[in-house]
Amino acid sequence: MSTSGGGVPPGGGGWGNAGGGWGNGGWGSSPPGGQGVAPGGGGGASSSGGYPPPPPGGYPPPGGTPPPGAGWGAPPGGYGAPPGGGWGPPPAHGGGPPHGAPAHAYSDKDQATAFMLAVFLGTFGVDRFYLGQTGLGLLKLFTCGGLGFWSLIDTILIGTGSMRDAQGLVLRRDAPVGHPTKSQSTLFLLSYFLGYFGVDRFYLGQTGLGIAKLLTCGGLGIWSLIDILMIGMGRFRDAEGNSLRFER
Repeated sequence: MSTSGGGVPPGGGGWGNAGGGWGNGGWGSSPPGGQGVAPGGGGGASSSGGYPPPPPGGYPPPGGTPPPGAGWGAPPGGYGAPPGGGWGPPPAHGGGPPHGAPAHAYSDKDQATAFMLAVFLGTFGVDRFYLGQTGLGLLKLFTCGGLGFWSLIDTILIGTGSMRDAQGLVLRRDAPVGHPTKSQSTLFLLSYFLGYFGVDRFYLGQTGLGIAKLLTCGGLGIWSLIDILMIGMGRFRDAEGNSLRFER
């Protein structure tokens, strides 16, 4: 019995051999009168050839089937964790010390205070007591500043910025101003021994003040004394207004 329009092929199966569709030799022509419907609601395949129906759940992806119960596994990972538990802190700008590390450790003792104590009370060892060096302070006291020589040496060491406290830390100073180029130690030595002739002012590039200091013999000594104190305290400036450079 034939159908018109879209019936079921004779025999109740899929597309038969005589009608085309899924035939023995591959793709055939469409069944007579349109496309039929296989029993069960879908197009079937001929028992004599063609593609078999897909298995339950569909065809597996290319490359085989996953092992039972394991699936296809996790996707490929990234680069993994950094070695040693981390890459460490980022490098400091300019190749300097690591971030957060102080460039220099400073004492809680002040350069200016230590120098003034050395100048006026160094014979009694007060400068050494201030720096936390009690034993040296007592020795300096009992020897009257080493008959004056020890006091002179300590005054020069503190004035040039070379003195350290009991823990070996650099004495605290004012923050630098501008671009320091003139040496604190060089200027102090020039002022201490040749200040009457204005050599310290010439070194700073202050030619006019140097000549005035020379012609007045250091302002009769008063000007020279003031310059020594200001330089030793680390509070002096050069001709451009820059602070002095301390060697560490």
